[in-house]
Amino acid sequence: MTAKNLVKVCLAATFLLTGACADFFENNQIKNPKKGTDGTQSNNEQTLPGDFQKPNEGVFTEQKMLINIGTNVMARAVEKFANAVPSLKNSVREYCEALPSGLPTDRLEAQAKKDWERVALAFHEVEAAPMGPLTDNTSALNVVIYSWPLLNTCGVDKKVFENANSAISSETLPYNTRGIGAIEYLLFETSMKSTCNLRAHKEMEIWNARSAEQKRLDRCQWALTLTKDLEGKAAELNNKWSVAKGNFTKNIIDGSRYKTHKEAINALTDAMSNIEKLKDVKLGKPTGRHATCYDEKCAKDVEHIYSGLSLASAEAQLKAFKALFTGSYTKDPAFGIDDLLIQSGRQDVADKMVAALDTAIVSVIKAQAAGSLYSQIEAVDPTLCKASTMTDRKEEICAVHADVREVAFLLKTEVLAALALRAPPTNQGDSD
Repeated sequence: MTAKNLVKVCLAATFLLTGACADFFENNQIKNPKKGTDGTQSNNEQTLPGDFQKPNEGVFTEQKMLINIGTNVMARAVEKFANAVPSLKNSVREYCEALPSGLPTDRLEAQAKKDWERVALAFHEVEAAPMGPLTDNTSALNVVIYSWPLLNTCGVDKKVFENANSAISSETLPYNTRGIGAIEYLLFETSMKSTCNLRAHKEMEIWNARSAEQKRLDRCQWALTLTKDLEGKAAELNNKWSVAKGNFTKNIIDGSRYKTHKEAINALTDAMSNIEKLKDVKLGKPTGRHATCYDEKCAKDVEHIYSGLSLASAEAQLKAFKALFTGSYTKDPAFGIDDLLIQSGRQDVADKMVAALDTAIVSVIKAQAAGSLYSQIEAVDPTLCKASTMTDRKEEICAVHADVREVAFLLKTEVLAALALRAPPTNQGDSD
């Protein structure tokens, strides 16, 4: 028995012996930070609470769990994302600088693409639970970092053309023409033809007529501008989460953001319900297993269609979701939602969720060996796809969707019910 499982057993036993009531949350109002005589926060309150130092030691509390998840899972995921962007900026710059030389640039192009993949996968870990700074102000920061599936490639093309004629700024760009998705399009799209309707955007005929070499340079230079813009947005997000700076985790537990710990936990599970987007939009629609696909299958709606990173991004999000649930990316003991379930006498639900996550992660990893999500969907029989389940895997890629659906289902039914949490507003009445 691992150390963490031993702790869980002890917690469950303690609960049974004490005969505690069904609601285990600390429902009392969280005390607001003390104010000085001038109404400002006192200097003593600027120091981090003791639980921030070693949140996984001692007796489990909801506050320790929130601190651990905030600092050791969410803030670290944001930091990983922010730290990856400068390398992308540098590799794109080197690629752009080499293009006019006429010398081979394959290695530099490959490095830029590899660095983009690192950035994208790091953000998909953040996307496992978008909350707080990422979603404030109607998700203003989120959409400029990654706007898929609303990316406007024609809008990107037009900015490439404008910038090639006279350098322009990225500061006032519409959200759906910038960020990770736009940079992917610029680095990975191979036709070198504008996606604009040329009748409506005749100026793009001029760009289409340019040499492939010139168009590749035009796109690279605009990708560099967008990467610099992304670097600033990633740094802004990181500053808001960083324990040494904005420390959003402290806002989660000190009463300044949520009145009770239960309210904070509900905000976390609301954010984790982004698994529904993975289920419905990233997998369900392309495979034709979700109602938003009006054909037998919609492979053209695959995420990361240019880079082929769809399944790897699903893996990243699922692994981050598991880290949020268990409190750690590793097997080291750490306070997570599973511990909260155990203290509530529902280890069965915790175990069921971990098993479902492990199944989904393994199936997504195996699916990557069969090729891109797009190519696999193109090859499936739509009838067999719709009939595929976790146990009757008639079309393997469609059974992957069933595996992810099980995770989403357990979260919004058994986990929320066991913890007496409300369902996210977007999932109210969702019977899928």
